[in-house]
Amino acid sequence: MMKINKNPEYFLTVAAEKSISKAAEKLYVSQPYLSQHIIRLEEGLGMKLLDRDKTPLELTPAGEIYANYLESSRQLYQKLMLDLDQISPDRTQMLKLGFSNWRASTLLPDILPVFTAKYPDVKLEFFEEPNSSLYRLVADDKVDLVIMNTMHNTPDYVTTETIMHEKIVMVGHKSNTVTQRFLEQQQKGQPIDLKLLENERMILLRPEAALASRVNNYLDKNKIVLRNFIYTANATTALNLTAQNYGFCFLNETGVWNAPSQNDLAFFDFDTEDMIHPLCVVYKKKSYLRPVAKDFINMTIELYKDKAENLK
Repeated sequence: MMKINKNPEYFLTVAAEKSISKAAEKLYVSQPYLSQHIIRLEEGLGMKLLDRDKTPLELTPAGEIYANYLESSRQLYQKLMLDLDQISPDRTQMLKLGFSNWRASTLLPDILPVFTAKYPDVKLEFFEEPNSSLYRLVADDKVDLVIMNTMHNTPDYVTTETIMHEKIVMVGHKSNTVTQRFLEQQQKGQPIDLKLLENERMILLRPEAALASRVNNYLDKNKIVLRNFIYTANATTALNLTAQNYGFCFLNETGVWNAPSQNDLAFFDFDTEDMIHPLCVVYKKKSYLRPVAKDFINMTIELYKDKAENLK
């Protein structure tokens, strides 16, 4: 009878890295030790799991079946332990969530009172990182899920669920003469002349942000060259500066719902798919989401849906 594999992460890491040496480095074990582990595993099963003639390594058909078995077993174990959390008075449930700095500041004040009222015993931990760092939180199992605007190059180790397709809008202060020109064009049903922005001060999010990438592509497509701009990593900073008539900024529509000095600001929707990107829940592929995590997702979807409906 085959012995139970007590270190399933060894084979799964080799399968993910497609290299025994890379897997050994990631697992902090020696390469010879890991090679012997795989050989003993293959001998116990009576068949080859890796095609060592391929570079990088590939799983054999038996290797694919075995990897799926290990993943399923890991998920079942996760489900067992997490479901026990639901009924054990000696365990404190922990929900770890990742957000961009700006997203946390706008979403959490609305959703936490509702969530905590339903789950008063759940301990929450937040990770607030730049958008570009959020996938790493998922990969390293530091969070149960993240809420973020996704880009085209979504890693293959994550699952995404779309909350909404979020518009990117331009914001300007109403006292600004260029803003007034834009408003006049808008009232006449004319397209906004983005050329007027070229000499205006712009408060832009750093290029690595998902929003910045879409804005830059849109401006390039329309042959707009900005000459006076400053970068910030925080959308709230950009919005607050705009509220002081310090320049123009581009923001996600959900970010302006609670904007300061709403009456002093003008918001411009470009009505194009180029300025829309998905807001998603992201979590590790093949991972088990506990009911409390699923409920947080559903609350977030309902919150954004209700806010969007109320603003129509």
